[in-house]
Amino acid sequence: MEAETEIFFGDSHLASVVEFFLDLYKRQLEASESAVSDILPVKSHAESPDTIYEFHVENDEKKTSRRMTIATLGEGSGSKSKCFKVAYDNLIVVKIPPSSITNFAEYIRNIRAEGRIALNLAPEIEYVAPGVTAILKKIKGFSDAEAFSPEALEKRYVKWLVKNQDYQDYLKIGESFVFFMDLSKNSFLSYVVDEMHDKRAFKNRVQEEIMEARNLLWDVLEFEGKYGGENLSIFFDMNRIYSDYETKIRKALKKYEDPVVLSPYEKQKWFLHHLAEKKMEDRKAHLPPQCAKDLSMALRMITKENKREIAAYKRAVQKYITETTFAQNRAKMSGIIINIIDLLASLKERGVAIRDLKPDNLFVVGDSERSAEDYSLGLIDFETSVSFKKTCASSPGASIPAERLKQPLLAGTPSYATPSHLFKNQVIKETLGDLTRILCLQDWQAAIGMIYNVVTGECLFKHTRRLLSKISGDAREAIRNGEPMADIFKQSSRMFWASAADEFTERTEARKERLESVEIYVPEKAQKMLLREILKEREHTVKKIRKYVLSQVMFSKNKDRKSLIRSSLEKIVRYRTKLEKGGIPETPLEIRKKIVNWLQGLEELKLQSEREERWTTLLKRSKPRTSAYELLELMFTLVLKSMYKEEWGTLSGNRQIAPPDEADDSGETTIVYEDTITFEE
Repeated sequence: MEAETEIFFGDSHLASVVEFFLDLYKRQLEASESAVSDILPVKSHAESPDTIYEFHVENDEKKTSRRMTIATLGEGSGSKSKCFKVAYDNLIVVKIPPSSITNFAEYIRNIRAEGRIALNLAPEIEYVAPGVTAILKKIKGFSDAEAFSPEALEKRYVKWLVKNQDYQDYLKIGESFVFFMDLSKNSFLSYVVDEMHDKRAFKNRVQEEIMEARNLLWDVLEFEGKYGGENLSIFFDMNRIYSDYETKIRKALKKYEDPVVLSPYEKQKWFLHHLAEKKMEDRKAHLPPQCAKDLSMALRMITKENKREIAAYKRAVQKYITETTFAQNRAKMSGIIINIIDLLASLKERGVAIRDLKPDNLFVVGDSERSAEDYSLGLIDFETSVSFKKTCASSPGASIPAERLKQPLLAGTPSYATPSHLFKNQVIKETLGDLTRILCLQDWQAAIGMIYNVVTGECLFKHTRRLLSKISGDAREAIRNGEPMADIFKQSSRMFWASAADEFTERTEARKERLESVEIYVPEKAQKMLLREILKEREHTVKKIRKYVLSQVMFSKNKDRKSLIRSSLEKIVRYRTKLEKGGIPETPLEIRKKIVNWLQGLEELKLQSEREERWTTLLKRSKPRTSAYELLELMFTLVLKSMYKEEWGTLSGNRQIAPPDEADDSGETTIVYEDTITFEE
């Protein structure tokens, strides 16, 4: 029976969740456990992650039915729970722990442990932590429940469950307690982003655009106004193709003894529906069957004969729909990005690192169609989180020393994770130094991936993410061989960040125009956070320039050294160019080459310094504004410099090609449903 269930649902965990809600439905109907029931899958969109099931229950000779929707949120593995999003009256997240919890007291301790981190975020950051209320309120209601706060109602249900132990089974799937989170009417960020980049909606809009082109294909000015002057040749090609189509239609209709009349409107409809790849069943009703077949055949021949021209027309339409859709969503994208960096700053202020930020772990509080100030992002799932501040009454808010920080779960989601997610605190401290900062920057890396995804609908680190499974395997092998974990971390970081840096540059440059067109203002808390980080990096760069100049012997005069330290990038480039062109003949050629090479290294440092200076100037302004492109560049630079040390070796030329994804997802809209990596020593 269990094997059959797994085949039916495709996932035994998903099957158990669906069966849990069928049992819940029976309890709500006050039907017996043995009541005849059935679960039927309902056809849903092939590209949608959601699956719909319909329950049928016979109770007191009455048949009742209802539906539920379920989707996997990530793929838990190892020490990470498996999560599902369920729509049943309201939105509920179901989290199945990797190890069974059969003791009620232990179950409640787990709920409270996750809740304690969540409480550090209140009231500024909204959160949804696990609780018993989400399910129990569907079975057992209190008449005065509305008089209680959510926290007080949760405590009341827990006390009630201690006295009414039979009801504890209502919180179990199989023999284990399961965690439930009530999202009420909030939407996951992943769903909001998916909607902006929905391939089905895009395809429908393209088809509608083509089918509504009755005037457009015959009005050169209107065509040019919509698709641009560079596409005028397409207009004339389509006119020629349509004339050919009319000629073929006339010939096809003449061969019938009974005259077949098609109005100009109907001819256009046939033509445009065929271009849009839409069926014309309703148009065939008044035509002889053979006539309809002949018309379809004529259209197929015309399409085949003019394949290149028609493809060019469709590309023009697709480009127009892409640009108009993007323009309609640009303000929403900006608002989401503002809220993402504001959330990062709030987490930093509250002393919490989530360490598994991703669109599936964030929900929208309010209406994302409005301005950024009118809504915010809330959090679920604190399983991988760590708090840097004390919550005890004696010293609330005091920082916890790095050596006493709790070891968080070694886990992350590949598209948003780094090698540091997979190694213990001690290894991070030994190799990177500032543990607290690195744990916070793990959330920055996730935010970088999310910002890119919000604007493009694509995964930023599509290939690099595949390296994390190799890193996990290498670490396990190193433990078996007794190798130092710090060495493995350095090697893994070199491999990972070489790939990440290349992929970041390639993908952001490919989408530069779009990323630059999304303007954002930097909210005050995020402004302070970013400014602190850039000032820290700027100070480091200034020291590097000074050390670089003072450690060489080609310019030994104190005056020359001071000049090199203070000179602008432009001045250094000018001097280096002059040397390369032989503008200083008294300097021997061999010496000139050495100086040129050295100056090129100085130029890189000066370029870095000037970028940091520009960012410092921007972030000191009142209500600074920037683009998504510039923000990504700044954040990734800071993350990379903090998570990879130069002394470990240059990243240039060290990129390892990640194995290709198993499926071709070149057209994917977002990467949110994927395996969660996890590694324990």
